[in-house]
Amino acid sequence: MTEIKLYDPRNLDQEDWRQLQTMARAAFGQALDRTPDEIDALIEWDDPGRYYRSHRDPNYEVGHRFNGDQSFSNQRVAIAMELNEPVGFAYSANNVSGETEEIRAHKRLSIVKNYLWLREFVVTPGYDLQRKGIATQMGRRLLWHAIPIQPVSAYIWPDEIPFIQDRLEALGFEQTGEEPIKIYGEDSEPVKQVRMQARTAWGVLRRSYS
Repeated sequence: MTEIKLYDPRNLDQEDWRQLQTMARAAFGQALDRTPDEIDALIEWDDPGRYYRSHRDPNYEVGHRFNGDQSFSNQRVAIAMELNEPVGFAYSANNVSGETEEIRAHKRLSIVKNYLWLREFVVTPGYDLQRKGIATQMGRRLLWHAIPIQPVSAYIWPDEIPFIQDRLEALGFEQTGEEPIKIYGEDSEPVKQVRMQARTAWGVLRRSYS
């Protein structure tokens, strides 16, 4: 039986995050039709310190991987456990944007401009995602700890993992934008990144049970 545990990612040490990064390496290697070097660039395999710091606090990547007008708070990681071993993880954080810290602080108080950002979902190879519903269980755990009426955002690469967009649309997400982005390193060809948004965390959670 799968147990979902919720953590503040700052309470996981670098060794814990290396274990989760290893899981992500295997999962993306199976899901994406990409070379091992491209997968390693995607998950920053050769820089585990950066992977740890960016997951401990996403603000570490503001101005680098993430736009400079972003601010993140209340980060959470849901870890799926079977037989006391992790078999998946999902990450979320509250996200606001604005040109100044004053604008961002105001949005953090507004709720409707304070998004629940779903950063990533990883399920280790060998576990049937549809049959066991591990990703769904992790998502529900994150949504239960969100502000019910806050909007939800996620960024996907539909040309890389085609089924994700249909799944999100079934949960109430709509496409709100797209841009090319180099997810496999600065020297790689850009891929299409699509921003998806749902009206409320509660709405997504409710649809996940239907």
